[in-house]
Amino acid sequence: MSNQQPTVLIVDDMQANLSILASMLKDKYRIKLAKSGEKALEIVSSGGVDLILLDVVMPQMDGYEVCVLLKSNPETKDIPVIFVTGNTSKEDEEKGFELGAVDYITKPSSPSTVRARVNAHINLRFRQIELEALSKAMQEQNETLARYTKVIDQYVITSSTDANGAIIYVSDAFCKISGYTKEELMGENHRLIRHPDMPESFFKTLWSTITQDKPWEGEIKNRNKEGGFYWVKAYIVPDVKDGKKIGYTAIREDITDKKKIEEISITDGLTNIFNRRHFNDTFPKVINSAKRKDALVCFLLIDIDHFKLYNDNYGHQEGDDVLVEFAACLKKSLQRADDLAFRLGGEEFGVLYEADTRESALCFANTLKSNIENLKLKHEYSSTSPYITASMGLTCKHASTITHVDEMYKYTDELLYKAKESGRNQVAVNKE
Repeated sequence: MSNQQPTVLIVDDMQANLSILASMLKDKYRIKLAKSGEKALEIVSSGGVDLILLDVVMPQMDGYEVCVLLKSNPETKDIPVIFVTGNTSKEDEEKGFELGAVDYITKPSSPSTVRARVNAHINLRFRQIELEALSKAMQEQNETLARYTKVIDQYVITSSTDANGAIIYVSDAFCKISGYTKEELMGENHRLIRHPDMPESFFKTLWSTITQDKPWEGEIKNRNKEGGFYWVKAYIVPDVKDGKKIGYTAIREDITDKKKIEEISITDGLTNIFNRRHFNDTFPKVINSAKRKDALVCFLLIDIDHFKLYNDNYGHQEGDDVLVEFAACLKKSLQRADDLAFRLGGEEFGVLYEADTRESALCFANTLKSNIENLKLKHEYSSTSPYITASMGLTCKHASTITHVDEMYKYTDELLYKAKESGRNQVAVNKE
């Protein structure tokens, strides 16, 4: 209830009755008086009345008529009306309640009865006002939430899954970027949009993180329904209810354009494999990553045999075509998602790849050499073979033994030179 005293309007054509009722209530309430129905309606129309004590028998306009007018007006219909009258018949009381009164007091009444009933209905009235205000505030909050939800649904790429990874919610924005409808996605796993370029190890790390109830953040390349791709930066958090994990929610940012620009900056414009710049950035990272388990780092440096003679005799356009096919062969020959091929400059290429042993690393290099020969790219001016071939230097070292990238590159370059000096079209590998 408000700190301000509630206002009670007493309506009676007899001054004595007004004075008696006012004396009963004046200590707790602000009192307004009216000797007629018309005056009562005038006072109520000015506002500020919290409850009305209304006599029934009055000249010109009786209490029943006043009550009907009050209840028919949207501005006054909720003000509680208590009839205070000498009419004691059951029919009169029933009529009062039918017209919308909240109580019916017969005269004469004790002060305690009047005060108790007025107090009860005043409290009820203020409680009703509080509930109405709360209901209105909640409705406004729900409307605001609905607007926000609509905006999120339209523009935020988000989804939720159950604890097993089955999709239980996707936004319209998710459907738009993926090309799938909500019906096609519901109940499915996010593997549906997994792009083959993303290694299995990536998702093992992701899943390991979130199943330990930790948030995960990272960049993911996805495949859309038409077979194209898009990139997102994703934030995945566990959903917890009553202390129990019930699933996961992911919010994503479309970074496709950013990744395309990045890809242009790290891709060789002719061969469409990684360029020297990306090699310089990646090689140290590969070594540092391998140091965690002291893994074997394999670096293969490749040079096309007698390529200058090829350009001089067939022309640079034909030479460019060879470079494109050569790079495609390298890329196709890679065995794992973490294996990387680079054009380092001119006819020189590099491959960083994983192998369990030095022997398996050499086996891969020889397979790659054979794949290049099997392209059957004619080179009649080569003294090594009638077809395009390549000489290779291979260094395999455990990460803990690598002191510097430049040192490993220099050593591999020396092995490449050794392969050329030894007749070309072969792999020279470092000793144990």
